[in-house]
Amino acid sequence: MRFEYDTERRIIAWTDTNDRRYDYVYDQNDRVIAEGGTEGHISVRIDYGPTDERTGHRVTTVTTPEGHATRYLVNDRCQVIAVTDPLGNTVRTRRDHYGRALSRTDALGRTTSFGYDPAGRLTSVVTPDGHRRTATYDALGLPVRVTHPDGATWRYAYDERGNRTTATDPLGNTTRYTYDDHGHLASVTNPLGDTTRVRCDPAGLPVEITDPLGASTAYHRDAFGRPTAITDPLGTTTHMEWSIDGKLRRRTAPDGTEQTWTYDGEGNLTAHTDPGGGVTRYEYTHFDLLAAQTDPDGTRYEFTHDTRLRLTQVSNPQGLTWTYEYDPTGRLLSETDFDGRTLTYAYDPTGRLVSRTNPLGQAISLERDECGRVVRKDAAGRVTTFSYDPAGRLMEAVGPEVSAVFRRDRMGRVTTEMVDGRVLTHAYDALGRRIRRTTPSGATSTYAYDAAGRRTTLTACGHTLDFAYDAVGRETARHFGDTSLAQLWDPAGRLSEQILTTGPEGHTAQHRAYTYRPDGHLTGIDDQLRGHRAFDLDEAGRVTAVRAENWTESYAYDEAGNQTHATWPDRHPGTDTTGPRAYTGTRITRAGRVRYEHDAAGRLTLRQKTRLSKRPDSWHYTWDAESHLATVTTPDGTLWRYLYDPLGRRTAKQRLADDGETVVEQVDFTWDGNTLVEQTTTAPDLPDPVTLTWHHDGVRPVAQTERITEATTQREIDRRFFAIVTDLVGTPSELVDETGNIAWRTRSTLWGTTTWAATSTTYTPLRFPGQYFDPESGLHYNRHRYYDPTTARYATPDPLGLTPAPNPAAYVPNPHLFIDPLGLSPCTVPGEGATRSPNSGGWDELSTADDVGEIPQDFNVFGRPDNEQVFAGHGGIRAGDTGMVTVPEGTSVAAYSKHGMDLPEEVARMVEEGNPTPTRIYQPGEQMPDYSLFPPGRWGANPTSTVVDQETRLSQLLQPNMGRVHWAACRSII
Repeated sequence: MRFEYDTERRIIAWTDTNDRRYDYVYDQNDRVIAEGGTEGHISVRIDYGPTDERTGHRVTTVTTPEGHATRYLVNDRCQVIAVTDPLGNTVRTRRDHYGRALSRTDALGRTTSFGYDPAGRLTSVVTPDGHRRTATYDALGLPVRVTHPDGATWRYAYDERGNRTTATDPLGNTTRYTYDDHGHLASVTNPLGDTTRVRCDPAGLPVEITDPLGASTAYHRDAFGRPTAITDPLGTTTHMEWSIDGKLRRRTAPDGTEQTWTYDGEGNLTAHTDPGGGVTRYEYTHFDLLAAQTDPDGTRYEFTHDTRLRLTQVSNPQGLTWTYEYDPTGRLLSETDFDGRTLTYAYDPTGRLVSRTNPLGQAISLERDECGRVVRKDAAGRVTTFSYDPAGRLMEAVGPEVSAVFRRDRMGRVTTEMVDGRVLTHAYDALGRRIRRTTPSGATSTYAYDAAGRRTTLTACGHTLDFAYDAVGRETARHFGDTSLAQLWDPAGRLSEQILTTGPEGHTAQHRAYTYRPDGHLTGIDDQLRGHRAFDLDEAGRVTAVRAENWTESYAYDEAGNQTHATWPDRHPGTDTTGPRAYTGTRITRAGRVRYEHDAAGRLTLRQKTRLSKRPDSWHYTWDAESHLATVTTPDGTLWRYLYDPLGRRTAKQRLADDGETVVEQVDFTWDGNTLVEQTTTAPDLPDPVTLTWHHDGVRPVAQTERITEATTQREIDRRFFAIVTDLVGTPSELVDETGNIAWRTRSTLWGTTTWAATSTTYTPLRFPGQYFDPESGLHYNRHRYYDPTTARYATPDPLGLTPAPNPAAYVPNPHLFIDPLGLSPCTVPGEGATRSPNSGGWDELSTADDVGEIPQDFNVFGRPDNEQVFAGHGGIRAGDTGMVTVPEGTSVAAYSKHGMDLPEEVARMVEEGNPTPTRIYQPGEQMPDYSLFPPGRWGANPTSTVVDQETRLSQLLQPNMGRVHWAACRSII
């Protein structure tokens, strides 16, 4: 960095290492009156108005080259007491004579008030709805009692040095901490008495961490405290090399494979080389803005920004463009996608979204309460209302077809969820882990855990599954009666073998072995029941061929990742779609003998299959304003209708009679969060209702129970239990009955077109993780979208736009390594050792190395050495939600990715482990997006981190005087 000074020794310009220059202009009072980049980037003019004799306040105006002016009202203590944005919306702050904020009133007149004790510590916050949060302190100024609006109280105790020794939650569960003679964390004991021990070096950085079961992880560090080697409890070591300025340059995995990173002088990632030698390159423009990305196969995306550094255009490899327009305050007004479809947005004076209109003119309007929570949603005339408890947690939602009611414990965890009269209940242990679940049909499951927090037993409907793990937490065995599933892992943490044995003698019923190339992509499967399969891959990591005995699949792709040609054996379903594929923009128009039509919003409306000398078979699809599939009409004229709850989860599908109203068949669905756990089918050809209940380990189903109940009395007539064996990504491959026989096994194409053995004695509709097969539509319901396995595409564009991936309609790049359980965003398979990003080295990697800031240096996986609080789990903010939260006094929030970007799991763990460099720190009084925190799921979290079991807004988590807290979660649009 180079600086220039004038004769008054004032900085008049700086130039960074990429030769980007920024200039300052001063008036005779040494005040900056203009500043900006050489090409107008971030340029402003600053006008200092005179003091108003009546109020004693001054007005300072900051004006952009476009003429957009922001006005600041400044009191005689040089404190900003009012800010008026370019649209005339004003936020006012009232302060006492010490300069502390007493109240803040937004542009709609809604006031948040703050109270202090004589020492100036924040003791209360009263939100605009009148609810109060309070805090009390000890003599050292440390919070000892924090009470939420619903009366839930947290209590803390400290030693004479100010180290926190206990934390007690509102239910009376206490976590205890001890420290060594130097004040470094020595142990954490959870409310159940399980202790994790930490040994630190003189700098307070962990060198050894031992979990409650005695498994130890060791760390070796350089002189700057950065980890250079990490040895896990099994003795495998990962090595890391760092640049002088703390950037990760090389990572060598335990199997010897390497990844490298290079950076420019500003610390921007310029190239990443994966373990297979594939190189992704990045180019930058003004102020470290990404200008282009070139993937290992040469695919190139280009990015354009305006002078306010806002993204205005994305150009894909085919020359298609996606553009964004903003209002004078920087809020997104519209976006036009690759196909020319435009979404528009409108906001209230506080910047919160009030409406979104799709290309068909269908508007979704939102009404909010005093705290900005949505209380009414009108989706093109279909109204849903929401109500909340004093802590801001959702308690009831009433939609046009289905209602949902939630009951919670003092920790805010859902204990009862009633959806359309069907009740799902939960019970938890002292650590917040679920120990019992009862579904609407009465199916009860219980769970047990070991001291390290891993689930060891699942008992479902009287049947027990036992789980065993290695020292690093990977599942190695699963037992069900005389049936066992063994799983072996390679040094890179990838699943290498699955061995299914049955009966007292341990007969091998199934054996699968997996082989990989260095970058983690699957190259072969040896399957006892299906034979050997080999996979050919291109430079982007996409599968181009599947080769097996009497079986061949082939695939070709264009620059954007769309399939241009696909084939598989004629004896397998879906061959009508084999052959060449054609597109208009991103919309598929033909695949083989099937043609497709879409509406103006890009949603599939017709799938028509041509037949020789016969009328074509046609499927017609209709959608509501929120892009939920509303109806499907099959070729024989049968009409199916789909119902959804207020959270957008499908709760029923109905087959209608010829009159279009009478229901002749119905399937009801029950959800546990975003996971489908039960369905009940009532149909004329079924004498009694049939219920399927599923049990999951993260995204992987592990058991299915089938029960037949009497329609009137609900008396159970028959029951069958099946253990589920899943493949590499969590798709069911075999169902094993209680006698150890394989009752169902699949044969699928690469992208999920599935058939099963004719001798099967049961069935499951579960497909890729998060997907459910609907025979009537030919599609897989995937929570937020519907997936077509014959074309490897979704029937609607991604509601998150380009945030998750550069192709808004395609599924994942490689279904052996990546999944999309919500139908929103590709992600790596939890617990697997893949090293490539879902976007073939693309935007997700950019988030990893560029948008996350410096790679953290401290690896305390059981708590930060500084004892600062971490919010851990999955996170983000819903598309179009512009809700903001004001950081309370005495609190700051450290974020580790840019707004709209994912936070990779590895980096999130590092945030929990030490003291990395944030990309942004939000200070007291500053506004930031009101992100949602979700449960960490299979990822897990440190015992010292704050986690949730239901979606929780940041505004519900933040309290006064928390010090610095860390957001170890994504900030993506969801």
